[in-house]
Amino acid sequence: MTLDQTDKRILAVLEGNARTSAAEIGRRIGLSRTAVQDRLSKLETSGIIGGYRVVISDAEGDLIRAALFVKIAVRPCEPALNWIASLNGVQEVVSLSGDIDALVRCAVPDVAALTALNDKIGQSELITSANSSVILRVIP
Repeated sequence: MTLDQTDKRILAVLEGNARTSAAEIGRRIGLSRTAVQDRLSKLETSGIIGGYRVVISDAEGDLIRAALFVKIAVRPCEPALNWIASLNGVQEVVSLSGDIDALVRCAVPDVAALTALNDKIGQSELITSANSSVILRVIP
């Protein structure tokens, strides 16, 4: 599916807030609610929109957020990426080119849970190394 400017504008609104209603998207970009719903359906069916998810706000001070930088030992990387994505606490897995194969964003209840997650990933035979950095703040 080729995205036109209207599709890109819809996706931009959803990136800001995936819970934005079709009616509100329509008001913002000048389309009817029905037209937005039709486009959303096509974007979902084609796989452009792969799902909607909850992003935990930084205001949730009781969670520790971290970025894990992972080097994958196997090729293709897909099995390792999918395994990491299935682990508790993992919010997002981003496949990268370059020295680091994946950036893993996670949110865990405490330092012990972060250590356990980092160790679990790093000790897998699918993984060469995993290093974590605590996220201090996110600037939108």
